[in-house]
Amino acid sequence: MAYFKYFNKISYDVRGSQDRLEIDTVTNILQRVRLRLDGIKYRSFFAQHIIHDGETPEYLAHQFYGDSELHWIILYAHQATNPYYDWPLKYHDLKKFVEKKYGEKTYDPHHYEDDEGYVVDEEYFDRDSMSWVPTPGTTAVTNFEYEEKLNDNKRQLMIIRQEFIGGIVKEFKMLLK
Repeated sequence: MAYFKYFNKISYDVRGSQDRLEIDTVTNILQRVRLRLDGIKYRSFFAQHIIHDGETPEYLAHQFYGDSELHWIILYAHQATNPYYDWPLKYHDLKKFVEKKYGEKTYDPHHYEDDEGYVVDEEYFDRDSMSWVPTPGTTAVTNFEYEEKLNDNKRQLMIIRQEFIGGIVKEFKMLLK
């Protein structure tokens, strides 16, 4: 089932000109649908999956549900509203993204962490010596490492188990009527 296939159609002026109307029937992609996931709110209704580099929602829908058209359920369960930014980037795309965002500062420190992973200041003021001294045990986290960690956090995925998919599709169709 293609995601937008069941959305309502509307008449729309495709030219946008007051003096030359050209009306066409288009899919109303602005229509909002919120599924009630009451029946699947418990962890037992999900399967945990780690998204590997290059896996797409379509690929996972085919693997888990046997139908790549159900990719929208994968995205919905992942709470992804923007598939480009809410889905983990491939390593190559992540490198390009970070280089574009930070430029020459890609490998400059983004922040500092202590041995336990807490963000700390690079230095602290020592009252005895009345000067700034390096914080012991701090490690610099580069801009690339920071963005890579954010990207890796998106790899944890809870996939709705196959036996609940029929009910979700049925509810989706009903909400769009």
